[in-house]
Amino acid sequence: MQVNNFEVLFEQTLQASTLSEKQQAVLRASLALFAEQGFDKTSTGEIAKQAGVSEGTVFKQFKTKKGILEALMQPFVAKIIPLAITEFITEIDSNQFNDFRQFLTYVSRDRMDFALANQKQVKIFVQEMIRDPKIIQTMAARLQQLLTGDLGQLFNKFQASGQLVDWPLPRIGRYIASTIASYIAPQLLGTSTDFDTEQASQEAAEFLVRGLTPVKG
Repeated sequence: MQVNNFEVLFEQTLQASTLSEKQQAVLRASLALFAEQGFDKTSTGEIAKQAGVSEGTVFKQFKTKKGILEALMQPFVAKIIPLAITEFITEIDSNQFNDFRQFLTYVSRDRMDFALANQKQVKIFVQEMIRDPKIIQTMAARLQQLLTGDLGQLFNKFQASGQLVDWPLPRIGRYIASTIASYIAPQLLGTSTDFDTEQASQEAAEFLVRGLTPVKG
């Protein structure tokens, strides 16, 4: 997909912002350290050292470590994630899928590749989703928007052709998302080092086809 690197987008967002050079340096350092060590295990002293500023400067600019995290999350939730979703849907539309298995294989592989290419940022995003229910609510609303738009129309087409079980679309969307996430999570947590995206996407698609295909007879 065109938006395939959150780090590049994040840098572009910083460059287009009104933040000072020191503020930008603090956010870059925080992004790297939060992803590597986790939010709780990262000290403001470490952030200051990596950013090349004093610890006092960190507090002056962002008040608290939580303030830094909020400054990191804001562009992801408001700009980067929506842009990535929009381009993902554009990809889906351009492929004009007629086969449900083909669709599932493509989506699984594309989302796995995307998550692995943006592993640091996705890890922080997931960690903060767990900490902040508001982000989960925001993402649930985004999913609902997808299911009432082009993606929902595609699901309706698969249902009409007898390839997809006649369940509520949010339920189907949750099953697909959670299955793909189950393959991505071990990579983000660092508990798996051997990962074949092609094989994983085929496995995920096979599992989902078996679970989401209508029972005949």
